[in-house]
Amino acid sequence: MKKVHYANLNFVRCFAAFMVIIHHTEQLKSIHGYPNLWNYQPILLIGKLGVDLFFVLSGFLITSLLFVENEMPQKISIKKFLMRRVLRIWPLYFLIVTIGFFIAPNVPMLQLGSPFISPKPHFLPNLLLYVLFLPQIQVFLIGPILYCAQAWSIGIEECFYVFWPFVVKKFAIEKLVYFIAAFILIYLTGCFVVIHFAHYNYNNELLQNIKICSVDGLKFDCLLIGGAFAIIHYKLKDKRSFITSKLFQVLILISEAALVISGNWFGGFYWEIHAILYGFIILNLTRLDTSLINMEYSAFDFFGKISYGMYMYHFLIINIAMKLVYKLNAPILLYPLAFGGVILISTLSYKYFEGFFLKKKLVYSNIITG
Repeated sequence: MKKVHYANLNFVRCFAAFMVIIHHTEQLKSIHGYPNLWNYQPILLIGKLGVDLFFVLSGFLITSLLFVENEMPQKISIKKFLMRRVLRIWPLYFLIVTIGFFIAPNVPMLQLGSPFISPKPHFLPNLLLYVLFLPQIQVFLIGPILYCAQAWSIGIEECFYVFWPFVVKKFAIEKLVYFIAAFILIYLTGCFVVIHFAHYNYNNELLQNIKICSVDGLKFDCLLIGGAFAIIHYKLKDKRSFITSKLFQVLILISEAALVISGNWFGGFYWEIHAILYGFIILNLTRLDTSLINMEYSAFDFFGKISYGMYMYHFLIINIAMKLVYKLNAPILLYPLAFGGVILISTLSYKYFEGFFLKKKLVYSNIITG
């Protein structure tokens, strides 16, 4: 099998997971009534941006690997692609769903109030949406279920995985560009229409939830923007250009930092701008010969490998850590205990649970990634 490695991408995964953990730690402190930074705009923003960064990275990596596979004698195998995704995503996803639906609601110390809801009212519709990999619909139209609401982004990615390999296999790379541009244009137009109707029907709760779902919960364009930068990466190959220069990379990094610090939401359409900046950052990080930054260290590599677990387990671990440190009147220990606990549980999960299924992925692989 051909081995493919994209430099620094595990660091990006690690960085994105840490952004989400910080965001939700401050959210939980706010819910519990402890001193917090939840209303600080950059803190509100980085959690959403961390997920968007995951989306752009996923779109970039999946598209790049599909290009590599399409150049091999076997070409793209849709069946094998989907089986690899099933073995990587489903086991941990359904474990978290089991915790959120069947375990946590029956453990009093794990309970938490608004904005989270109990899965018991409307239990079957709630569970069915998760089983069908539509948690994004459940979260934004019904309400977030504690400890598994973060899986809404997994639902988005699963929908992307179902149709994207067919598109890459069918269209030439030049036509993919038109497909991505058309999809994003149609998607944004739909968002503007929904926002317009919601603005003039602000008493309609369902329409308001649909608006939130459209803007915050259907980030297919972030995945496709990642795919667009995979096309740029593929076309550039080893060539250099202005977008791979050190000066351009400095400008992009400064722009992203300034936007995050300013906390500007751009009327709710912040993700498009950030997604494009992330695309340039990821494109350059993978090109070690011209990259301004090299974070190819074993620690970041490992954290990147367990980042899926960090993302899925973190809310549960943070809440347990928070209850413990404030009971001991030692809030200074919250972040060390939360991060340490998330890393520990994710490591054990990766080694003893997810690892079992990851080994089976090799049967359906023509490419080894790492």
